[in-house]
Amino acid sequence: MKDPIVRGHPIHAVLTDVPIGALVGAVVFDALGLITRGDQWGFAAQATVGVALVGGIGAALVGLWDYQAVPRDSPTRSMGARHGILNTVVLVLLAASFGLRYGVGMVPALGQVASLLGLALVGYTGWLGSQMVYDQGWRVKPAEYDEQIEASLRQAGNTATIEQAHTTVEQYAREHDLLPHTR
Repeated sequence: MKDPIVRGHPIHAVLTDVPIGALVGAVVFDALGLITRGDQWGFAAQATVGVALVGGIGAALVGLWDYQAVPRDSPTRSMGARHGILNTVVLVLLAASFGLRYGVGMVPALGQVASLLGLALVGYTGWLGSQMVYDQGWRVKPAEYDEQIEASLRQAGNTATIEQAHTTVEQYAREHDLLPHTR
């Protein structure tokens, strides 16, 4: 199965922006509603919680797809599992927030608390995601290292190794990326 990568960019990372932004918006709208006592802020918060929930489900599904490609012996795998499980908790909090604001026996204040807890947890899960990318190098091509290695190989006259590495990387992308990079 192909990996969820389009032209070298992991789709999961792109899809997380909308739900995170919507969740931040919901918490801000809740705060504005508490400060101004305006009913429109409660509606805005509920709508953005709904957007965060739907967008979060999409990001989670693609994240699970991406997780399948992590080698079983990689330290990234356990961190990815923790990232996914905790983001599932965030989705449960968002569903609770939406239901408490809108459903039968609604308790909007508890919905606001659920959103705030979800946002706090998203901060931590985002940190875990960044650890996987920046510390462990998952889905990142370390350009600085590549440039230094290539410079040394070129200086030694070993351009065949460079070309072989480029060919191998391009072949991997053709075989694994959903929509590979084209030159």
